[in-house]
Amino acid sequence: MTMAKYAWQRGLSLVEVMIGITIALILTLGLMVVIMGTSRGFQTQDDFARLQENGMTALSYIGDSIRHAGFYGIGTAVTVVDATTANVTTTTDCGSAANPPAANWAINTAAPMVGFDGLTAATVNATLPCVLASNFQAGQALAVRLANGGRLRDPNNDGNLTDAAFVAGRVYIQGNATGAILFRGSDYATLRAGALHRNLFGGADAPIFEYQAHLYYVRPCSRTAAPPGCQASDDNGRPVPTLVRQELEGVAMVERPLVQGVERLNLLYGLDELLNDGVPDRFTPAPVGVEWATVVVVRVSVLVRDTLASAGYDDTGKRYDLNGDGAVDFTCTANVDCAFRRHVFTQNFQVRNVALRRGG
Repeated sequence: MTMAKYAWQRGLSLVEVMIGITIALILTLGLMVVIMGTSRGFQTQDDFARLQENGMTALSYIGDSIRHAGFYGIGTAVTVVDATTANVTTTTDCGSAANPPAANWAINTAAPMVGFDGLTAATVNATLPCVLASNFQAGQALAVRLANGGRLRDPNNDGNLTDAAFVAGRVYIQGNATGAILFRGSDYATLRAGALHRNLFGGADAPIFEYQAHLYYVRPCSRTAAPPGCQASDDNGRPVPTLVRQELEGVAMVERPLVQGVERLNLLYGLDELLNDGVPDRFTPAPVGVEWATVVVVRVSVLVRDTLASAGYDDTGKRYDLNGDGAVDFTCTANVDCAFRRHVFTQNFQVRNVALRRGG
């Protein structure tokens, strides 16, 4: 009897190969889905982190100025600031008939803080001549006058500050409970030898700080391709709204971008009208006249959008309430770029140099 010979199979059959390829494709597809999901999650977290960082930075800038509003060195609530004798004048100023004084607006120390409500690109220049219409996003603006926290030191500890580290063109303020003087750094030696200085400070040096004026508002773009005005072609054709600050550089107001992505600025002022205890009794977006002297708290809200568009994201129809009154202050419509994530950040800041005097 003859035994049958069997042919042993070598390799894989076509069916087995097709099944193996199919399984591999499924596994690869699953891996790609996991990777894409992880990438989208990371991008979303990165977007929110950037939003939060920009929002908190914007509040930090504005809040620091508010807390220092009316701080003019070592003085009191009744300190009289003299700038005329020291021959201090400011240029490229923001004063107008609607925003007095028309001259030397930046050194108007009698008004430590002034806000502007309801401005538009068409009306802003008439009120604030230092702001270009093309550089203003409709809304509010805030002006603050202060001395910064960096007191000039006496390098020789001899009681004579004429050799302190003055910058020639900048404006400084020196004061005590009797009064204060604004002067340019290059003029201090002459000022110190004069009668005004002797009458106020008795021949000794009172503390000296650099003087500043700040004006905050939102600009429609971040980087101007053809300064000084914003254009639709800025920021690679997708203008990024930006919080800017005009500040006193020497004797001129100069515009500087601070935080990208700030789309709206909203300010509510808390007035201490009843008990004179430094606690606000009501909030208003537009104090009038003598009400500014009773502002003890400012509630600052900023609407911040991401600086980069998010693929597949649509903000259309979302409603943003900046002042907490239940009314919609911003919603993304067809004429606004809606491919960005947005968030509202709010914080209250005490106007310390007013609130503490009223409360104390």
